[in-house]
Amino acid sequence: MKKFILLVLGISLFSIIFYFSQDRMALEVLQKENLRQNVQYLYNKDNHLQHIALKGIKITFLFDQSNRRVSKLIDQKVVEKYLWQGDGKLYIVNDSNDTVLREYLYKTKYDTLPFGMKSRNQTYYFIYNKMQTLRAVLNQQKQVVKVLDYDQNGKLIKDTNPNLKVDFAYASGLLESKSGLLFFPEGVYDPKSAQWISKIKKDDIIQNLKHLSSLPQDDVYLCSDTLDTYYHSYLCTNGKCGGFYAIDYMNYFDGRGTMSDNSKYFHPDRCNKIDIKKELYDVKMFRLCIEKHIESKEIKIFNAFANNCHDEVDAIIKKCKSRSLKENI
Repeated sequence: MKKFILLVLGISLFSIIFYFSQDRMALEVLQKENLRQNVQYLYNKDNHLQHIALKGIKITFLFDQSNRRVSKLIDQKVVEKYLWQGDGKLYIVNDSNDTVLREYLYKTKYDTLPFGMKSRNQTYYFIYNKMQTLRAVLNQQKQVVKVLDYDQNGKLIKDTNPNLKVDFAYASGLLESKSGLLFFPEGVYDPKSAQWISKIKKDDIIQNLKHLSSLPQDDVYLCSDTLDTYYHSYLCTNGKCGGFYAIDYMNYFDGRGTMSDNSKYFHPDRCNKIDIKKELYDVKMFRLCIEKHIESKEIKIFNAFANNCHDEVDAIIKKCKSRSLKENI
């Protein structure tokens, strides 16, 4: 009997280690060339876009061991270098001489989008829409110094100040100016053809953001699904999603969790509207409470049994229902 129990425990432990070590975010190449635009794409061994052959220009990207772009070359000459925070958060862009061109500013280390940048000894502030699309840049005097417009597929069609370069564009993608491609942690998107040329399997984050941004402002949704390595629960409202997330999967039972932005993962198939009775609750107050609690932040020790993402979501809903109950206002 002891041998059987030890065997079961061994198999269970092996299964857990195997499950959390799997790469469920593997990139797939979707398109190798665009004949209409006379563009050819070449990928590295990990399927990350490395070369773009475009109208006599060759754009090349060099990567580090984590497959983060560290530099961009045009016709074999380095024009930009990149420093990152984590896997996909752009921090600093340098020129070939390591002079800082743009330093992006984040409210917390868990935010995925910067609120502004420093460039040429000036500080600028960004305004996004619900699609996480950069629409305007303001100077320190809060004057608009750059306005950006896009077509329905995300192609940049208006830039009132191209000399003030910003990497962020449609749906929070990083714009490569020569090719017009948008780079996301989830893959590379071509807004000219409205197609992904590489993408994380399963999710189309642009379509997800469109779903989220089109919802009525005061609707609140509870979502659950296996997003990357484990089953996750999170809340969405007013163009934002947030959920309690484990930083280190291998320390899932004794690690640190954060409230992270899951906006790119909203989809009606995995999300259900939370219906609260208007005669009992102040709907707007409930939404505002949810929105505040799902902001990106460091939160607490993560433990799958004592307090996981589902427990955190339940606690937020319970707290916000109590605060928005009309008899308590």
